[in-house]
Amino acid sequence: MTMLKGKKVLDLTRLLPGPYCTWILSKLGADVLKIEDPGYEDYSRSTPLYDLINAGKKSMTLNLKNSFGREIFLDLVSRADILIESFRPGVMKRLGVGYETLKEHNEKIIFCSISGYGQNGPYKDVPGHDINYMSISGLFGINRTEDSPVIPGMQIADIGGGMFGALSILASLYRREINGRGEYIDVSMTDVVNCIFNVAYQGFIGGEESILKGGKTILTGLLPFYNIYETKDGKFISLGAIEPKFWNNFCLKIKREDLIQKQYDISVVEELKKIFLKKMREEWIEIFKGTDALITPVYSPEEVFNDPQIEYRGVFDREKKILNLPVKFLETTTNKGEKAPEMGESTHEILAELGYEEKDIEDLRKRGAV
Repeated sequence: MTMLKGKKVLDLTRLLPGPYCTWILSKLGADVLKIEDPGYEDYSRSTPLYDLINAGKKSMTLNLKNSFGREIFLDLVSRADILIESFRPGVMKRLGVGYETLKEHNEKIIFCSISGYGQNGPYKDVPGHDINYMSISGLFGINRTEDSPVIPGMQIADIGGGMFGALSILASLYRREINGRGEYIDVSMTDVVNCIFNVAYQGFIGGEESILKGGKTILTGLLPFYNIYETKDGKFISLGAIEPKFWNNFCLKIKREDLIQKQYDISVVEELKKIFLKKMREEWIEIFKGTDALITPVYSPEEVFNDPQIEYRGVFDREKKILNLPVKFLETTTNKGEKAPEMGESTHEILAELGYEEKDIEDLRKRGAV
């Protein structure tokens, strides 16, 4: 039995943060209903992202600007446990379905808003994307080369916002079991990135000391023992020998005992670059096999699927091209193997469950409610 079996989630979100949040809940067993405006679909539908983070959900179209559509929505809310939205602050209230209104229909509803800057403050109405939130949070101040900041190959604020949203919802469900009350959750993606302790730590150091040398920090290539090196075949290998014992093992394996006392010597980086260029990546992996030196190949996305550890853990379902939850439970199961829904494919099913007959459903379509 899944952990959230029987919990009903209404998902009014688009793109990545909100859908990722509800994907987590869906994998934990919640029944997630994705609600989209009939003429305003999720922007991610035309990308592979949609199939990955909307797998296992149902989909219906519903026009919240239409009085009949709002009536259906309020009926859904009265039966739901959780609602998640990612509109700009104030939009839900203007549509007549803000938290205070929804509480009147379901006092136990857990209402989660995920936005760029949060529901209050001077920037609450400012639009943005992941790059904007990473900029203002200071992340680019430490994720950089000597010349300029480097854009990560993943949406850190979006994914973090989705994860913190799911975490907060689960905590609120636990609290509701104790006191029977719902909750309103305000998730700011900028706040989430601000909460990454690396950014806070560098900020607390203050001034120019936050960037140690040449735009690099101890985690972005400044020191030899925590770095990425190119190999002879143009591929890359990572070294994460932070602890002295691992650094010792590394130096002994490359027959450079003289480097053991130079673990924090910045000049050693250039020396190791020359050493790693002498052999192919797989040669280095074979040399360090069985040695605790924290040497790992840097994979391309295609190579990841062929790694025996990755394959064994089963996060990727290659046949169905979907993701499984990256957590294993001993006593409970998680949902696996479901596809992402087509837009509105569950509309008829949901309306029928609410008690609408065929003629009523057709009338709602003509009125533009669904």
